[in-house]
Amino acid sequence: MVGWGCGAMAATDARGTATLPAGLEKTSRSPEYQYSRTTTSRPFMNRIVVSATAGRADPRTTMIEASPDIEASSADRALADAVIAFIAASSATEFDRLALAIHRYQYRRNAPYHRFVDRGGRSTPRSWRDIPAVPADAFRESTLACGPAVRVYESSGTTRGPARRARHHVTELAVYEAAALAGFHRAVLPPATRRRFIVAAPERDAYPASSLGEMVSWIRHEHDAGGPPSFLTPAGLDGSGLARALDRIDGSEPILLLGVTAALLRLLDAVAGRRWRLPVGSLVVDTGGCKGHDEELARAEILRRYREGFGIDDDQIVNEYGMTELGSQLYARGSRPFQAPPWLRVLVCDPLTSAECSPGDVGVLRYLDLVNVGSVVAIQTEDLGRVVEGGIELLGRVPHAEARGCSLLASV
Repeated sequence: MVGWGCGAMAATDARGTATLPAGLEKTSRSPEYQYSRTTTSRPFMNRIVVSATAGRADPRTTMIEASPDIEASSADRALADAVIAFIAASSATEFDRLALAIHRYQYRRNAPYHRFVDRGGRSTPRSWRDIPAVPADAFRESTLACGPAVRVYESSGTTRGPARRARHHVTELAVYEAAALAGFHRAVLPPATRRRFIVAAPERDAYPASSLGEMVSWIRHEHDAGGPPSFLTPAGLDGSGLARALDRIDGSEPILLLGVTAALLRLLDAVAGRRWRLPVGSLVVDTGGCKGHDEELARAEILRRYREGFGIDDDQIVNEYGMTELGSQLYARGSRPFQAPPWLRVLVCDPLTSAECSPGDVGVLRYLDLVNVGSVVAIQTEDLGRVVEGGIELLGRVPHAEARGCSLLASV
């Protein structure tokens, strides 16, 4: 496996040294103190240590009496605070320690993952690279959560239909929001920058179970200067409304056109040679690939159609890549490779042996995502890619793997 990316947590002591929340660096429990998501053998009481919020000055610890449910919730919040602090101020030396702390917590609190790890005989990894990764398909078969979920995100399904939806049980929404906004700020617009948005992607109100819809709504709240509601609804794509919105653009102010790839391609197909010229400084952000479009297109061809249809350069086009099973996203500008944020690391693995691929060799992608603090931090996908200079090149899916992604919504 070849790793790419960097990351670390940012909670610090008085000297500025990164630290983990008290009680989470090396924690062990005898079997009788292990908590199961589905069953608790008896309502015993146990003393635990809860740290002050990560990043506060003069941190203190408090001893409290807690039942297993309270203990799990407190540990989850402490780790969530650590990840949020890490997102705010990353340090490349501490990713490993935080990833291992999250793994230990998930091994204790996530019953299906505990069984998965035990079957593989790898319960004590020495580095983040060794953390056992569940297949992404496990999110279709099991509830992979360390406690009660505040959101259950569902994938848009696969070409085999909605019955094949993955479900991601998120226990700490603040971590996902912090990562979504910070990733967008790194790759697309800096904080406090406002643009008029024109959207052809899911939004929370219309797609409450969509993680992409949640992210789009957060981004619009933070950056939108007054664009209309999304033209992609459960009824399908309103291509005529989207075209009229582009016709009415005030040429003096840059806009941000955000859509699932299939929706933008369908728009350009429908207008049959019609062209727009977006204002100087505008951006097109797409996601989801060609699933739901009539033909599979190489990324170079998609870029060409965007250049011709919207009157922009490659540097004004940003592609977002994410999965329901991940809390983090990767971004690529123009034809450049994808960049992962510091809180996400990407491994390229041999699909037969799981051994590390040499740089440039094609393998399947494995993700170590600190944002998945309440589910599973390590996920093995069927996506193909390779490490190239400056990032990760995505190359599609393993042959015969199911097509999946939010662009399937545009086929309604």
